[in-house]
Amino acid sequence: MSHYAETTYGRRSKDVDEACRICQPKQSDITGKIIIFTLAGLCILLFIFIIVGFSFIAKPLKASLTSVAVRSLSYNKDTSSSLYFNSTLAMEIRIENPNLGFFEFPTSKGDVLYNGQVVGEMRISGQRVASFGSIGTEVRTEVGYKGNQRSPIWLKNDIERRLIILNTRAKLRGEIHLKALNKRTVSLNCLMHLNLKDEVIHRLWCK
Repeated sequence: MSHYAETTYGRRSKDVDEACRICQPKQSDITGKIIIFTLAGLCILLFIFIIVGFSFIAKPLKASLTSVAVRSLSYNKDTSSSLYFNSTLAMEIRIENPNLGFFEFPTSKGDVLYNGQVVGEMRISGQRVASFGSIGTEVRTEVGYKGNQRSPIWLKNDIERRLIILNTRAKLRGEIHLKALNKRTVSLNCLMHLNLKDEVIHRLWCK
């Protein structure tokens, strides 16, 4: 082989080696890309865990009175004698469950109050509320209050204006059936205006 051929061959070999070195990625570049991909994967997993976590966190349940009907009513408007009122109320309680698991509660009791005093009791039958669902349950109760010869002034005023303001309260303690959730309580707290003259509930709202 001539000197010229050897020189040309050597140059070509050097050029090929340099081209290969340029084409091959540096070790630092590979490590950087691995770190970036790893961090991106961790961020995706964290996002998924957050979304799933929010799905499993128990949200507060809601209870409210949707309707109240007066089935019977009697009262004494003669302020010279003992004042009283008695009434039978038919109520419908609505319970809403915004959680992924179903909510189940046993038979519970509630109170009907007049001026801070218990004037009736409610018995709410135990039921199951489906996930993201609601139910309506009917409750019938007797309410009444009787004064004496020296009835309080607020009772006299309410009888004279034919308006009794009642408050209903109940706590339904049950469980949301999902492994990630535990016991929960839904509270009922509503006000109603009992119109003695028309024998109806003409105002009703829940907190």
